[in-house]
This record gives sequence, structure tokens and C-alpha cells, in this order.
Amino acid sequence: MLILTTSPAAITINGLPAPDIVQGLIRIAANGNRVGVISNHQKPEWFDREFAGSQVIFIPAEARQKGEIIKNIAKNLNVKTHDILVLAASADDLQMAKNGKAVLVAAGWSTDPQIVKFGQKIDSVQELEQLTVLTNGWNGKWWFDGRADNYTIHALVDLSTLHKGVTQQQFAQKLKLTVKNGGARLAALLAVTARSMLINNIDQAANLLWGVYPSSGNTTGADEVLTEFTHRLRTVTSRVQFAKAGVPLFIRHTASVKRSANPGGDRTDPSGQITTLHLNPFYKGKIAGRNVIVIDDCTTYGVSFGVAAAFLRKAGANSVHGVALGKFGNQLSYYNININSDPFQPVIAGGFTTGNITRFPGNTDNTAQQVLQSLIP
Repeated sequence: MLILTTSPAAITINGLPAPDIVQGLIRIAANGNRVGVISNHQKPEWFDREFAGSQVIFIPAEARQKGEIIKNIAKNLNVKTHDILVLAASADDLQMAKNGKAVLVAAGWSTDPQIVKFGQKIDSVQELEQLTVLTNGWNGKWWFDGRADNYTIHALVDLSTLHKGVTQQQFAQKLKLTVKNGGARLAALLAVTARSMLINNIDQAANLLWGVYPSSGNTTGADEVLTEFTHRLRTVTSRVQFAKAGVPLFIRHTASVKRSANPGGDRTDPSGQITTLHLNPFYKGKIAGRNVIVIDDCTTYGVSFGVAAAFLRKAGANSVHGVALGKFGNQLSYYNININSDPFQPVIAGGFTTGNITRFPGNTDNTAQQVLQSLIP
């Protein structure tokens, strides 16, 4: 069962209920989901007529933007707030979802300025229905969830079983297609990732900063696809800062050897990553005390997150959370790296030390993996 809430603003166009939106909500409710329309005001005069004979209900709630109504719904239905989707079409909808810790989906047909600039939108009722089908049954469990002394790692998809035989480059291409094609599949991928982050209370950390780990060959700026995905994800889960558009958090000053394409090399050695990137000087003085989320498309040994954590810790970050959309195998390692020079400038070979590489502590959970197979096909 999926719980979908919205408001009259998402149902009406030019002040009148839109028949296709009304019928879409009725179908979603008829498929065994709970659907509620929440408003600070009295029930619209058209509500009973439009939703007659359906299971869509009206829920009056004063000051709904404070999010208490979401918490009350979760309590009454014995679910968590992150089990609730909010279809948002107004600023009040956004506040209701974020303050209530629900998963937010913006109505692409809304003309509200805050919705228009929002990252995760569905553009039609058909996409909304597809979204509910794709996310139904998702329990929000990360495939891998681990915590070590200096950073955490969360991975969404088990690539060793779901996409057996696929290479890291091929998975990146699959992700690129999902992001570029948009629609219900991207909205669902964002929704399930956001839900997992809400479960971990990542959104509650103060002074959050979001960034993207640069690909090995990218010396020209931010990774377009991951940057777009991260921007959309950030707007779903929090109201905090994303690395400034066009100003990536990390700079890859020299192309590094693609570890997954170099079978003869030591793929656990972080040296080639440390000496080919650094933090962007734009963020000098802006990282200290921040809790940083670093997004990567996929990981095998966890080198990228170990390296990112080392640079960010040197710059004074309070905590570092690595989020990979996919994880290969069972070889994730913990890296205790110390940067001994300016993290905002290239680091020479002798400018860092590495401790023993140990197994990254954490747990795996495969209960939700089949849902993900349809999101990144």
C-alpha cells in the first residue's frame, strides 16, 4: 500500500478541477492505495461531486504547512512519515512535505514559482500513476548501509545480482538514460533514494552541503548527469545548499586511470585519485563545520568515498556521507587517509599518508532490490 497526499491546488487548473487529474487519483485509490486531499480551508464545493463513489478522501487541517498533519496520518495508519508521498503544487504543499518528512513529488502542471524551479517533477497524471506503481512495495532499505570512523557509505542497488555482468561504465550509461529520459522512472528513482535518506535522517543534519565525486576522465567540470540527479535529490530531501551551479565541489585537474578499466592495476590503491583531484578553491572557508553528502554513480572498493572524506575532513567538514546509486561485489573497504597539504590545491605524491585498508563495516539488505530493477533497466 502506498499513501499519496495532495491539495486542491494540484487538482485544479484555472480554478476548476481537471478531469484527468481527478480520474487519475480515483484510479490510484482503486488500486489499493490511500489517497487524501489536504487543505487549510473548507472542502471545495466540487469535491464530493468529482470524487463521488471513490476512495479519495478530504482531510481538513489548519496550518498544514507545519507538517503535523503528515505525522498524524502516519501515526493513524501505523506507518512512517517517509512512507507518504506528497504531490505538491504550491509553496504550502512543499512546506507540508518537508516539515512532515514525507517524500516530495512536484506537479509539473503547476505554475507556482517554487514548483516550477523544483528538481523532481512529474508532468502528467499518467506519470503519477506510473510513479505509484514503480515505488509501491519499496521499503526504503539501502542495499548497503555502513558507518566508519570518518565517513559513512550508503548504496542503493546491488549490481552484482540485479545487473549481473554489467560493467561500471554500462551502469553509468543506464543511469544517464534514466536521468536524461526523465518521466516516471526518474521520479521513482529520486523518490526511493530520497526515502532511504529520510529513513537515515540524513536530511536532519545541520549545515548540509551536497556535491558530486568527479569521474576519472572528467577534467572539464561537474559531471552533468550526476550533478542534475543530485540537484533534484537535494530539492526533494532538504532546503539546504548544493554545490553552486557550474562550480563543482571537486576539481579533477588531471585525468586518472579508470580503475574499473584497468584490470592489471591495484584497484584498492587510492594514490591515483588523491593526486589527480582537489577541492575547488571556491569553497575555501565554506566547508568547515558542514555535513557533506557526496554522490557517486557506483562503487566497488569505496576508493572515491575514502578520498572524498580525506579532502573534506582536511577542509574541516563535520561529517561526510557517501551515497552510491550502485555497488558491485562485497569488497568495500575503509580508507584512513590523511592529506598533509592544502586540500584546495593539487596534492603531490608525498603529500598524504594512508593507513591500513580494512573492511568497511556495514549491513546489506536485499528485500527491496526487485523494485529497483525496473528503475534502472
